[in-house]
Amino acid sequence: MHKLSKFVDVNQLPEQFGGTLGYDPDSWLSKRIEIKKWQNYLVEVDADSSKHSLDDDQKLEEFITKLQSTKRIEDEYASNILKKSVRDVKLKEEENSKEGLIKDHTAGVSDFLDWIEGSGEKWLNSLCQVADNVDEAESLVKQHEELTNKTKEIEEQSHQLAEMATRLMAACPQVAIVLQKTREQIRDVAEHFAYRVEAQTQFAVSNRTFREKVAEFIKKSDLMLEKVCAEDGASVKTVEELTSTKKELDDLVNSMNVSFETAMDAGEETVAKARQYSEVLPAEEFVSHIGSSLTYISQRQNRHNELASVKRLEQQQHLQLMTTYGDCDQAIKWLGELKETLHKEYSLSDIDEDAVKNLRNDRQNLDRTAVSTYQYGKQLLSMAKNSERSAMKESSTDERKEKLETAWKELNLAIQNNEQRLKVVESFMATHRQMMERVNEIEKSLRERLRVSGKLNSIVLSTERKRLKNDIEELSNIGNMLSAQINADHATTLQDRQTAVKQISDKINEVMTAQRRMESLIIEEEEAGSSSSGKEDKHSSRKARPLSKVPEEEGGDVSPVFPRAVRLLETNEGIAPAIRLSKNESYL
Repeated sequence: MHKLSKFVDVNQLPEQFGGTLGYDPDSWLSKRIEIKKWQNYLVEVDADSSKHSLDDDQKLEEFITKLQSTKRIEDEYASNILKKSVRDVKLKEEENSKEGLIKDHTAGVSDFLDWIEGSGEKWLNSLCQVADNVDEAESLVKQHEELTNKTKEIEEQSHQLAEMATRLMAACPQVAIVLQKTREQIRDVAEHFAYRVEAQTQFAVSNRTFREKVAEFIKKSDLMLEKVCAEDGASVKTVEELTSTKKELDDLVNSMNVSFETAMDAGEETVAKARQYSEVLPAEEFVSHIGSSLTYISQRQNRHNELASVKRLEQQQHLQLMTTYGDCDQAIKWLGELKETLHKEYSLSDIDEDAVKNLRNDRQNLDRTAVSTYQYGKQLLSMAKNSERSAMKESSTDERKEKLETAWKELNLAIQNNEQRLKVVESFMATHRQMMERVNEIEKSLRERLRVSGKLNSIVLSTERKRLKNDIEELSNIGNMLSAQINADHATTLQDRQTAVKQISDKINEVMTAQRRMESLIIEEEEAGSSSSGKEDKHSSRKARPLSKVPEEEGGDVSPVFPRAVRLLETNEGIAPAIRLSKNESYL
């Protein structure tokens, strides 16, 4: 027994040989069956990796751990065999996995390149065009958005392939160089394709904006053309309506020109986009296409501006013609107002020299205003006639010309009547002034004669006194007729008429009073002479010698001193010294 223990561990010997090993055949058999089962599992997994199960792997690990925990030699040996089989299976799986990854990577790269060079290239090339209208441009932008989304997926795929290549380079150093080149190729192809998609997308968006601006310009130019072609001559009746229509056309033209400038800017930006991506876009073709559109809208804008200029000229002529009509009507109205003003404000309310002088000055200003207004109206009619001829419109100046001439004739007649009345008043005033001067001169002469000769009689200055008396009677007749004319003028107020008539009467009475005062000198002297006639008869043989060298007039009258003053008054320019009219004559 002791000899066996030298070769076999005691715990490995059963009890009958003096060992401590407890041997259970059933337990040993069940372990050997399970070990065989796991060996068969590993063989199957090695042959077909699809039969690999994580649950079975977990159970196998637990069984190996259990065998190692018994510390039996046979169990330890069995566990080592199972461990080795597991390692072999894993190594084989890793090798198979690397090969699968390489195959998957190769297949992914192949699919990636096939799509880029096949479907993607065709799709991208089909969208490489210039849209001619807004709808086509909008459709191109939407298709580019779809292509952009697909490109993002392709870029994500390229990132995944690059990451896989990086892992394979670490796992398979023998193919690292090939994988690195493949990774760089994938990255370059994806970036170039994405750059082309971005270039076409930006050009499509810019072209859509350009087409929208062109459509807006065409719409506004059509509105402007519609306004230009509208027949507004028959519908517009007033200057305000024509001015409003002209302003609407100006606003449409300005709006069209602003829209044109915006479209040109958008077109230039689109051309700049095409040149910016000239390495991936057919820039010259795109630029030529956009340039033709720019030329079209430029020519359209020029044509529409020319039409608008013609329409503006027509509207300006029409506006000028209507304004001239309005000014001419205003001139006719002014002539009527001047006539009313002449009747109401240029009638004499004060028969006074200052009032007459002021009225004369005001009347002269009114005369100048009337003439200038009439000439202004004639100029307006001439301008209207020329405007009608240039605008090829029917003449309507004859009616206004007739109205202007009628208004001028009425005003001129009123001016003439006013002038005649004013001259009568001036003559009355001048005659009144001369009468007063003559009365004063005669009275002065009588007093001088009385002082020199000491006596007066009825034959002294009888001719001058008689002439003066007749002139005063004529002045009274003129005053009466002038008063009648003033009373008949109902354009002035009753108070003004009464004031003027009273002033005329006062001036006549003033002359008559002065004349009676002058005559009273002779009457008083005659009465005094009759009382002393007895005394004078005694000295009749002695002729009285005059105290002065005053010559005697024919018939016994001494020539008076005052005729020189009277003659001076008679030679005054423009004013007759005395006015004599028959009872049937009138100064007004």
